[in-house]
Amino acid sequence: MKLFYTLSSPYAACVRATISELKAEHLFEFVETAPFDNNPEFLQANPLGKVPCLIDEGAAILDSEVICDYIDANISGGALFEQVYANWQLKTFYSMCSGLIDLSVNRRIEKLREKEGLKSEFWWERYQTAIERTLTEIEKRLSSLPEEFCIIHINLVCALNYLDFRHGDFDWRSQSSDLARFHGEYIKRPCFESSKLS
Repeated sequence: MKLFYTLSSPYAACVRATISELKAEHLFEFVETAPFDNNPEFLQANPLGKVPCLIDEGAAILDSEVICDYIDANISGGALFEQVYANWQLKTFYSMCSGLIDLSVNRRIEKLREKEGLKSEFWWERYQTAIERTLTEIEKRLSSLPEEFCIIHINLVCALNYLDFRHGDFDWRSQSSDLARFHGEYIKRPCFESSKLS
């Protein structure tokens, strides 16, 4: 299998952490790819021009959640997703963590637009308040997390890692002390060490 990724992508970090957690690195060819470089092989596999993108037996698998699901199903028989599939509230929790990544990426894009004089205060404030609300709701749901490590742990830690990586101006720990403790506990796990953002 071939994985196109960037070291700065939180979506790719979720996939890389999943691969590491399953101890399956030896099954993959990792191709670091900057989407704006327009690598022809990458764009042929994924016309959306987004990372990560997985190719397996000539077929492209797109979207980080789908890729993680595919990898988990084919390598572990679905061990990381099993508890999520069995519970609609956990599915919602998983989607909320993915949404936190989306909001954080959008906030990052708006920050970059500031350099061009195009930053929208409306969207900046909207993304910021949505992130704060989402952190509050996720913190309320922490007690529902399965004790057994699963894909939600991966998504949530990667989302919080991205906040640290790209949004140093936002002290999320001051409003979310339980999440800060959660992050401090799980960040030590080897799969997150091997999927660091840079």
